[in-house]
Amino acid sequence: MSYFKGYSQVIAASILYGLIGIFIKLITDMPIGSIIFFRLLFALGAITLYLALSGRFFELKLTEKKSYLLMLGLFEAAAVMANFYSIRYTTVSVAVLLLYTTPIYVTLLSPIVLKENITRRSIIALMISITGVVLVVQPQTLNGINIIGVALGLASGILFALMILTSRKIRDIYSGTAQATWSMIVSLIVFSPFAFAVSMDVLNNHMQLLILFGLIPTAIGGILYFSGLRLIKAQSASIISLIEPVSAVVFAFIILSEPIAIATVIGGVFILLGAGLISRENTSNQ
Repeated sequence: MSYFKGYSQVIAASILYGLIGIFIKLITDMPIGSIIFFRLLFALGAITLYLALSGRFFELKLTEKKSYLLMLGLFEAAAVMANFYSIRYTTVSVAVLLLYTTPIYVTLLSPIVLKENITRRSIIALMISITGVVLVVQPQTLNGINIIGVALGLASGILFALMILTSRKIRDIYSGTAQATWSMIVSLIVFSPFAFAVSMDVLNNHMQLLILFGLIPTAIGGILYFSGLRLIKAQSASIISLIEPVSAVVFAFIILSEPIAIATVIGGVFILLGAGLISRENTSNQ
């Protein structure tokens, strides 16, 4: 039943990732780059403590394909930045929709990169889930939207797809914890200049939120996601991760009291249907 464990881990991670927007909304007076840096810093601290208490530091030992770990971290850092600038130059809804084109790229590239077959079930689930994402985010027309922002939004989707494919390439060498840890280390180095872009007073005011941000969606979510990727197909993981925008909408309603439109509810049902369809794939396809 390892495939079921993999689906459960990716679903749990996607739900936790839905909290990311909540933390960004609550941390209002810090540059996004600084938020990302301290989020990674506290996440890395939490993972280090977890590895120390569980005696699992051996999982971080570098063996084969070290360059893939570097690529994983660079893809993650670039994807986050592309998504942020897409939001800045367009709108949140357009940026989210463009980010969640990731399953399309994974489905198209996995037969080439990973030699995974594209099944009829995958195609149907992909179409159902993408329809749901469109309904959830209800993107505005692109007329008048900055073309650079659109390009960066598409780039963020491609970069996240490359993250998924890279992770799958090294799943038999590095555990999900190792992948999450090394990708965070690389990303932390990339974002380190932003550590000096915020005052100590502002940092202290948001310390609790930053610690929770680093612990819950980043550390726990990252470990669950990369661990799940080792057990299921990349196509399946990318489609199941479409649960994230649904969880983000639900969390926004519960925590921020943001209203939920009927189209959002219908879209959420589509996404869950797509995720459920792909999760029932025969284990012989894993």
